Amino acid sequence: MKRTLPFIAVLMFTASSLAQGPAGVAPLGSQGYEIDKYDVLDEAEYKFSYKLTCIVDTITKEKVVNNLILLTGPKYSKFFNNYPPHPELKKGRASTDESRGLGATEVYKNMEKKKMSVTTRVWMPRDVYIYEEDLPVQMWTFSSDFKQIHGYKCQKATTSFLGRDYTAWFTTEIPISNGPWKLGGLPGMILEAYDTQLHYVFNCVGIEKLKKPEPIVMYNWHYVKTSHSRIQKMIRLMHEDLYLFVNQAMNRSTDPNHVPKPRPYNPLERE
Repeated sequence: MKRTLPFIAVLMFTASSLAQGPAGVAPLGSQGYEIDKYDVLDEAEYKFSYKLTCIVDTITKEKVVNNLILLTGPKYSKFFNNYPPHPELKKGRASTDESRGLGATEVYKNMEKKKMSVTTRVWMPRDVYIYEEDLPVQMWTFSSDFKQIHGYKCQKATTSFLGRDYTAWFTTEIPISNGPWKLGGLPGMILEAYDTQLHYVFNCVGIEKLKKPEPIVMYNWHYVKTSHSRIQKMIRLMHEDLYLFVNQAMNRSTDPNHVPKPRPYNPLERE
């Protein structure tokens, strides 16, 4: 019994966390990831604020909102969660925020080398996973439709990417070929993007040309190298068979009655 109690306690903690985030995905402050040690990759010239609205349960239509930031510099860009300050946390640690959607993910784009690094924080085991790929190329189809977003003239374009069909509105008045998350490759900044089912909707809610450059940083965490396919399989397993995932993560068997039931799984990336 003494050997079982700590593991059951972990499961109970994990189960309680699922009310705030998908199985296994950790918001930044929940694990106390230090943010006072980092490497500066570049200096941002623009800061774009996005609101991501995503449907995490296609049956109940439950929605989650992430407040996200895109910093763009000459060499790098970083897309990440805009964590609010939390006075109860120790100095040098970030606060807990909604982890569903893209709340526990950061996307770094290296424009010079045409590479992309993506990090994801996970509850069990307590790791930060990272994978690197070539900067994705999206084949866009341009439309003759235009509209105004925040005073910028934006043109419509469509593409298929990672299992979803997307519409994007971009502006050449901000001549930066970038956008939220992994989207980009248009002759201007993407200010709005959504899939055809409206399960994931990115809306730019703020644009700031920085008077003082802001550092684009990568934290000195312990990163576990993985691949895109492996991290996707891991997160899917967390949702669909948490019993199996916990046994693999803890390298031991447990009573399935102590494992939370499967959670709704509506991934942004279907491929």
